Formats: sequence, structure tokens, C-alpha cells
Amino acid sequence: MKQLIAILIAAAFSFGVSAQELKRPEHNIQLGIGVFSFGSETPFRMDDLSARLSYGVDIPVAGAWSVMPELGVKLYQERLFAGGAVGANFDSLCYLDMAVSIRYRTQKRWIFGLGPMLSYSWSPDKYYVDSDPSSPLNKKAKNTPFNLSIRPGVYWTPGKIWSLGLEAEIGLLNAMVQYPEYGRTGNRHIHAVRLVVGVRF
Repeated sequence: MKQLIAILIAAAFSFGVSAQELKRPEHNIQLGIGVFSFGSETPFRMDDLSARLSYGVDIPVAGAWSVMPELGVKLYQERLFAGGAVGANFDSLCYLDMAVSIRYRTQKRWIFGLGPMLSYSWSPDKYYVDSDPSSPLNKKAKNTPFNLSIRPGVYWTPGKIWSLGLEAEIGLLNAMVQYPEYGRTGNRHIHAVRLVVGVRF
């Protein structure tokens, strides 16, 4: 993921000669669909869904540079197609996102963005050990209420309205609540990759 950030930054600066200015603030509604993982704990799997809907205002700063504050809602659903598995306790996480992106536009209709995203879990997932209804983990939170990540992205604007892109999410904090007294500890950094379709106006 660090390489992806470096590539995005290098690509943005490589287009410095042919930059395109943003003339006025621009509203953006974006829908992203992709996959996520819990870092070293699990790999990326095709049935681990990451979906995000957001609204932002892209504000020109200087030349080709702009800043876009953004609000969004986000869902992570682990093992989407195995939800009814006996004994399963797959994660289902819902977040409210507050993000800011520094964005750079090129003359070739590309936009490169990078910035932090603070997420709050408004619907926290809890443990349910159906094989042991008396387990002390039952009804305890799995993940921390807040998470912080870095979100690099690259977007293509084929016309005045639509945009298509690819964005990543790199979790910076351990999102797993630690219960050493019950033998439940770990290092869970949430990472995601999403295809993004946007409307600009």
C-alpha cells in the first residue's frame, strides 16, 4: 500500500506541466464498491464486501490543486455469500466517514487524491458465540468505535458530469478491541480497495 501512495504522488507531479484548473467549487456524489481485509489477519477475499456512499465539495485552492472535505457512510460485510453458515460470526461493520482529500487535476482529465479519513462506527458489531451461549465474549464489541485511515485515489473524468476511479483505504489504527482475559487479542488494520463511480455538478 505504501508503494501505491508513492506511485500516485509521483504520477501527480509528473503531470505538472499540463495541469487543469478547477474554476469553481464542485459537488461530488460517489459510490464505491470493492473488497476489504483485516490486514495480516485475513487476505483480500472476493466475498468480503466494502461499499461506500459519499458527498463532497471540491474547492479550488491554487492552480490545479484543490481540497475536498467529504462525508460518507460505509459498510464492510465479511463473507457476504456465507452469512448463513452454522457457527459463523462474520463481521458486519457500519461507519460514518469524515474525510479530507488534497486533489490534483491534469489536462488529461485525471484527478489524483490523497488524504486522511476518520471513521465512527454507528452500528458496532458484537460477538455471538452460538456454540457457547454463556461465553463471556457474547454481546461485547468486536471493534473500536473510531478508526483512522489514509485514502489515496485516482479518478478519470470523461465528461462534465461523470467520473470513474479507483480508491484504496489504508487503516492506521488497530481496530480490534483487546480481551486478553478471554484469549481474544490481535492486530486488525482495515484495508480496502474500491471501484468508484461519481457524479459531479
